[in-house]
Amino acid sequence: MLDISETPGYASLEAILERTKGEVCVVILDGVQDPQNLGSILRTSDAAGVDAVVVPRKESVGLTATVLRVSMGGGASVPVVRENLYPSVKLLRDEGVRLVGVDPSGIENYWDKDLTGSVAFILGGEERGISPTLLGKCNSSIRIPMTGSIKSLNVGVSAALVLYERLRQMNKRARGLHKG
Repeated sequence: MLDISETPGYASLEAILERTKGEVCVVILDGVQDPQNLGSILRTSDAAGVDAVVVPRKESVGLTATVLRVSMGGGASVPVVRENLYPSVKLLRDEGVRLVGVDPSGIENYWDKDLTGSVAFILGGEERGISPTLLGKCNSSIRIPMTGSIKSLNVGVSAALVLYERLRQMNKRARGLHKG
């Protein structure tokens, strides 16, 4: 059973980048307010090797008891950064991290985009998605194709799809490097 009696604190993005010193994978959440979604994203982030999840100081959920319960330990093992998004995006860009927006308006299907290397995935909140200004800061945008009448997926499901596609691509790249 997960002990949530001690809520983990927030991390600094600068400290995360200093610690990783190489390829980094970050998830940036623009306006995610549902604790179930953040908990799910932290759980998936832990499983997929994400280095940090960034949430804005305002208009987003933080590390609550519900988030930590749903994350099943992901909230304790994946650092959560609670900072203003625009300075965080600038810092990541300055460090050579590609910013990839996950949005229905995306140019490429997520499986067609190279998601290896240092990357920050930006996902929008439940009501409005990624803000147009933040989407404009991305190096590229990817979409998850939808063939039914529903226009978007839950943000936790969207994060899982792109994070596991990144993991698949990184594993494929690693296997290719070990061939003869």
